[in-house]
Amino acid sequence: MNPKPMNLKPMNPKPMTKAVVVALIQVLIVSSLGAKLLYDRRTRPQAWFKTERYDPNLPIRGRYVRLQIEVNDSRSPEEVEKKFASEIQAMENRRAQYHYLGMEDFGRECGSIVVRDGAPTAQFDLSPNWGCDNLSFVRRMTASGMDLRLAEPSLFFIPDTAKDPTGLARGDELWVLATIPRKGPPRPIALGLKKAGDQDIRPLGLN
Repeated sequence: MNPKPMNLKPMNPKPMTKAVVVALIQVLIVSSLGAKLLYDRRTRPQAWFKTERYDPNLPIRGRYVRLQIEVNDSRSPEEVEKKFASEIQAMENRRAQYHYLGMEDFGRECGSIVVRDGAPTAQFDLSPNWGCDNLSFVRRMTASGMDLRLAEPSLFFIPDTAKDPTGLARGDELWVLATIPRKGPPRPIALGLKKAGDQDIRPLGLN
């Protein structure tokens, strides 16, 4: 007489075990990302970027300063005027017709950031202007000439008790020290202040 087969029930992990496994996976993901950021900070180039306040409010993400970063233009003003002549002419026509005195972006190009002679400089590529493989740059006419900026803003988080560093005196400039990754926007490390007439950037302690 054959023995009656035993009904073996599959062993399902307890809810607590599942929670521990999920938590461990999340810790590993965060740790690997942190390690990657630290590695890039140690190995990738860093530079000071001139910047300005862009939009300081996003309550769900905490207190921060949203920065629009400037870089050196690898094209001369003459090259820019020739390459984007139709855009510049259309912009001037709008200003004349509507008496518009605000800022307008033009001359969008794709590329990456390299350090040349100690200064962060745009290196353009042939990606479609509205589908960049890496970074998107835009130009803007100013009173002193023409600026080239990253289209994507960078966020710099500050403590709740820190004074807003973007309240500048006339002539002062806000700068940000950032790591330049292989791909993606610069990663801010610290903010700095260049006083009117000075050449040196003074790092800001935000406590």
